[in-house]
Amino acid sequence: MRAVSDTGVRAPDGADAATNPKAIRRLAASGWIAGIVIACGLMIPAPPTPQLGAAGWAAGIGIQAVSLLARLAFARNRTVSPRRLLAITWLLPVDIAAMQWLAGGWAAPYHELLLLSLILGSAWMSISRFVPFAATVAALTLAPAAYAPDPDAMLGAVTGLVVWLFVSTALAMLMARVRGQARLARRDPLTRLGNRRALEERFAATAARESVLAIGDLNRFKEINDVHGHLAGDACLTAVGEVLSRHARREVQVFRWGGDEFAILLPATPATVAHEVFERLEAAVAGAVADPLGAPVEITFGWAVGAPGTDLVALTEAADAALRARKPASRRRAAA
Repeated sequence: MRAVSDTGVRAPDGADAATNPKAIRRLAASGWIAGIVIACGLMIPAPPTPQLGAAGWAAGIGIQAVSLLARLAFARNRTVSPRRLLAITWLLPVDIAAMQWLAGGWAAPYHELLLLSLILGSAWMSISRFVPFAATVAALTLAPAAYAPDPDAMLGAVTGLVVWLFVSTALAMLMARVRGQARLARRDPLTRLGNRRALEERFAATAARESVLAIGDLNRFKEINDVHGHLAGDACLTAVGEVLSRHARREVQVFRWGGDEFAILLPATPATVAHEVFERLEAAVAGAVADPLGAPVEITFGWAVGAPGTDLVALTEAADAALRARKPASRRRAAA
């Protein structure tokens, strides 16, 4: 079996997302709003004036305004970007630490909100991201020791911090395991591409935009299995998945539909561009994959364009009909 060298297969967003994007947005929104509301409420019993005097009110209100604007900017973007989510999650403890300093240090209750940022971070961050985040939150929690020394207050803060670090770390490990299981449930074990479930979730996330769905199958896969065995067939499927992933543009999502069929989702793509994309992918597979005797392995695609709000079932039926129209002879042989 000939195929391009293995550099890894880019799995679709639906299969590799750390967790459900809508759930992330709801959790993050709830946490940020709660943090902003509580911080604003605490300015009454713990005014931000000890460090800057009356100017502390302007500074405190300005900090909360920046946090609110960042939250609104995130809410307007329908795509959950890990970098954006990471930045906004880091903003919350920085916001809280600044308010703690403005209010004079240990005597102010703002540092209790730092525990909220630990829970938010542990709910979605990988362990490698959570460890430096937790260390930074711990440093910010203990920062008043540098400008408002109070051994008794610091001892209480350290005790609470140790407990919450333990709880949040345990939660981060648990959520990492849950996300790993979720990724496996959305990934084809042979090709490492997203499976049909991943396609359904990804399509639901892009249903508000025009999308192109393609269904493709290998032209003589049954012959490869019958003549060379199922291991050769599996190697063929793996190689085809690698080629499709390697040659697809970044925004193109590749899935294994089932058997010898693959599905490709192109969001916001004109029909003329889709035609060029799928012809290029067909040529790439034929040029890079061969059966054990050296004969090219070919794939044929049929595709359909769905308007915003189009049902996935209807779009799949249209793409499958287009596939049958492009390779009627092989379809009749398969049916026989």
